[in-house]
Order: sequence, then structure tokens, then C-alpha cells
Amino acid sequence: TRLLTVSSLLRGYSSLSLPTLLAPLADDFTHRVLPSSLHVPPHDLDAFVAHARSMFSIFREFEMIPVEVFEDAEQDAVVVFAKMEGTTKEGEKWENECVMLVRLTGDGEGVKEVVEFVDSKKAGEMRGRFRP
Repeated sequence: TRLLTVSSLLRGYSSLSLPTLLAPLADDFTHRVLPSSLHVPPHDLDAFVAHARSMFSIFREFEMIPVEVFEDAEQDAVVVFAKMEGTTKEGEKWENECVMLVRLTGDGEGVKEVVEFVDSKKAGEMRGRFRP
């Protein structure tokens, strides 16, 4: 169940659809971006909606591609190493990588937390070039 829920989360990112992305998220969902040197504040569910809307507005196409996935049943957690590939609305190709720690509800059907470790250099480029 946990792996299916995380697959649903990744499909949500790839869909560029807020309802699809939000479907597996728990009401008490939180999202953090690391490293902390990026100074991205943590997001509760409402702040994450705004963050996702902003990111989705940049892309015409986007895909979150899992490369490696590790499940920890005892901690209701899944770790995903993923590649991100997309095309901006201006037609520029975008590639990045991240590692996501996904914490799930006890039944494995909801996402409680995503801690996303991103490529700092690429995150800086995104901020500088594609600020919506």
C-alpha cells in the first residue's frame, strides 16, 4: 500500500494537476525542501498548494521518474531517488534530481510529510530564471 501511495504522489507531480497531486495527501500534510541553505520555509497543506501551483505554472510538460525506491515498513516511510524532466512553457528543457523522504499515515494510504532534498544549483537556477 505504501508503495502504491507514493506512486500516486509521483504521478500527481507528473500530471501538473493540483487535484491529482493533492489526492493522496493527508489533512495534516507538511512539505520541506532541503538543504536548509536554500531558505525555503516549510509548507503546511495550504502553503504547499500555493507552492505547487507556482511550480506547475512554469511547465508545459513534467515527469517525476523514480530511479530507486526504498520502503521502511516499521517507520511508515518510503525514500525515493527521482529524476525530474520537463519542458517549460517557453520550450526550454529542464532536468533535475531529488531525494524524497515520504512519511505515510499508519494505514499507508495517505502522505503525511515529504522532505525533499534538491539539487541546490538547479534550485537557484529555477529561482533566477523561471520565477512565475
